[in-house]
Amino acid sequence: MENVDLSIVIGGPQGGGIDTASNMISKAFAYSGYNVISVREFHSNIKGRHSYVHLRVKNSQVRSLKYPVDILVALDPDTIFEHHEDISKGTRVLYDSDFETSELSQARMIMRDTSRRIKEMLEAGGHPLNIKGVLEYMRAKGAVPIPVSFGNVVSAAVSDGTPTRYFNTFGAAVTLAVLGIEKNYVEKVIRSVFGNKEKVIAPNIKVVDAAYDYCSKNNLRLKTLADLEMGKKMLLTGNDGSAIGKVIGGLRFQTYYPITPASDESTILEEHEDIKWIDGENSNLITGGVTVVQAEDEISAVNMASGAAMTGTRSATATSGPGFSLMAEAISFAGMDEIPLVVTLYQRGGPSTGLPTRNGQSDLLFALHTGHGEFPRMVISSGDVQECIADSIRALNYAQRYQLPVIHLIDKNLANTTELIDAPDIKDLKIEGPVKSDGKDSFSRFTLDTKDGISPIGYFGKDIFWLTGDEHDEKGHVTEDTWMRDRQMEKRFHKIETAEKEIPVSDMALLFGPSSADVTFMTWGSQKGVMLDVIENLKSKGIKANLLYIKMFDPFPSKYVSEVLNKAKTVIGVESNMTAQACKVIKMNTGISIENLILKYNGRHVTEDEVFDAALRIIKKKEKVVVLENGA
Repeated sequence: MENVDLSIVIGGPQGGGIDTASNMISKAFAYSGYNVISVREFHSNIKGRHSYVHLRVKNSQVRSLKYPVDILVALDPDTIFEHHEDISKGTRVLYDSDFETSELSQARMIMRDTSRRIKEMLEAGGHPLNIKGVLEYMRAKGAVPIPVSFGNVVSAAVSDGTPTRYFNTFGAAVTLAVLGIEKNYVEKVIRSVFGNKEKVIAPNIKVVDAAYDYCSKNNLRLKTLADLEMGKKMLLTGNDGSAIGKVIGGLRFQTYYPITPASDESTILEEHEDIKWIDGENSNLITGGVTVVQAEDEISAVNMASGAAMTGTRSATATSGPGFSLMAEAISFAGMDEIPLVVTLYQRGGPSTGLPTRNGQSDLLFALHTGHGEFPRMVISSGDVQECIADSIRALNYAQRYQLPVIHLIDKNLANTTELIDAPDIKDLKIEGPVKSDGKDSFSRFTLDTKDGISPIGYFGKDIFWLTGDEHDEKGHVTEDTWMRDRQMEKRFHKIETAEKEIPVSDMALLFGPSSADVTFMTWGSQKGVMLDVIENLKSKGIKANLLYIKMFDPFPSKYVSEVLNKAKTVIGVESNMTAQACKVIKMNTGISIENLILKYNGRHVTEDEVFDAALRIIKKKEKVVVLENGA
């Protein structure tokens, strides 16, 4: 069978239906049996500026994205301007022929700095400062522009007087027709996307028909893709995965204040507040609904979640950098009073408002040290959509088992990654509960009489005990007694020692690839899939590589990480931040310094090709630190 490996970018104005178009493409390929992964990149303004989705489709496992692309689909002139470097020989550039008169000076939605760089590029090549000039540049690199009159074709298909509202459907349909996806799958997607809205479905299907007819008449089809067999799969984002994992894990109360990119998780939960397991097949799981509350700010959100947890309800909140800053004091309170609280921290570019809709991994050290004073917390990280589900379940279980705040890190790239994954198997899943009190009128909530540091937990409405922000005795009464202070601090931190003994090392860190290698990469978060593909590519060059992948940062798997790194010949850290924060954590816990680094902090997703090239530069001893700068 022919190997299928296609990279696609579809771009247009923010609010112009880019998500719908990319979902159509992803779902149509998925229905055809192909694996697909995509990342949504969008500007922080509400409407108008350039947004795009980068997709990759394969008939084998797909874990990362790469440039150059095979298909560039432009739903506005800005996409052609912004992605002029993302093409190569053979790239098809699908665009509306009406764009050809667009001047760079008229592209008001392109950032000034970006516009200046495009202008310099065109002038250096002697090209006019307009779309025709960019197309000349692309042709010189071997790209094949394909002009299509979107307005004429769509207007002939539907006559409601607003053809532009269908341009995203038309662009997606042309893309799928060119790539050889059968039309029936596209129509199936239309019905899936628009549900029972027949008034919307009918004209969109007409547009799909028009797109396929146009491509057929103009001989635009590049290939015919055979249908493949595929088992039970789910097309999910990282936000979806986290929400699903929380529901499976027994979440019953979630709070949030709107913030990018965290809000999507809570809105997904809001859409599924009533939970019913079919035919009681998962009767071993907690049943009922999920209550979701949009608070007035993040301080209220985290305190509401803590209050709900004190009643015995599995509770969580979700936020991003600025919101997490506001939660710091309340997280300290949860640490002092041993409250089982989950905080899902979606990382984005900072500091301050920074890059509110762009990727980053710069909150790791903040998560490890947030809040004043010393208290135990757990910090875990996910690297793909499947892990978002599993780790959300683990976070809730850890919080309940060890009675402490658990911070779950998901970077923006992963939050907005759409991935085709196997449906989670939850038949044998057990929801672990805390050690409960016996319901006495008064009991020692913070008893020191424990071998593992974990006291019986009490619940408001059932048990009588005291909670304050101060140090306390066993019943919760405020104390400044030196002996009691020492014992309570030691008891709280003893829980982390217990966790280190109980949690499997495989849930804390993993080594992918051979145990002995020429190069050992270290990464965490959404670079996981990229690095696994890079290792495969290096193998084809005769270079044996493996990957140390970190999943838990507190408690940290110091012994295991030390064993792996002490065996390594050349170690390269790969992170989406400027200061190599995970490398700092490794040095802090093991004393081992990682000197070779591949870093990206411009807010865009990391791709296979750029890491592969950077790795070769380091392996050949040309550089020790490579900063990646790709991205529109």
